[in-house]
Amino acid sequence: MTHRLLSCLVTFIFLASCAPSDEEKINLLIDKRMKAFELKDPTIYSECIYEDYKVISEEEITDKEKLVNRFSDQVSAVDAISFGEPKRYIYINRQNARILLISSIKLEIDDNSITHKSKEVINVSKVLGEWKITRESELNLLSETMILEN
Repeated sequence: MTHRLLSCLVTFIFLASCAPSDEEKINLLIDKRMKAFELKDPTIYSECIYEDYKVISEEEITDKEKLVNRFSDQVSAVDAISFGEPKRYIYINRQNARILLISSIKLEIDDNSITHKSKEVINVSKVLGEWKITRESELNLLSETMILEN
């Protein structure tokens, strides 16, 4: 009986140690978001965003639909988007986290290429065990500016 209990305990500890950490899950979410930009795919981007996303500013209320539409408008204006290796600083506080993402973004439009540095702040929350973006900086690919209001 003791041998069986010990075997079950060792198996449980092994399986628990194999589960990805919150930081790894957040990194996968950010990777997926970047892949959405590179593929210019609003469906993949939408999968990264919290269903009840809502940011209220003086000018407007941005919900998930408006955010995904803004994404679609921006990526459709360029031929290709690629990211350099980003620096990520992740600060986790239980069910919430804040990411400072510093990366270079290369845009190709017609025969022209533009590379610029971006700094973004992205807030994520664990919703039903899954990390989702609850707020992000307003990235404007074409003007090389971000609004870091978070």
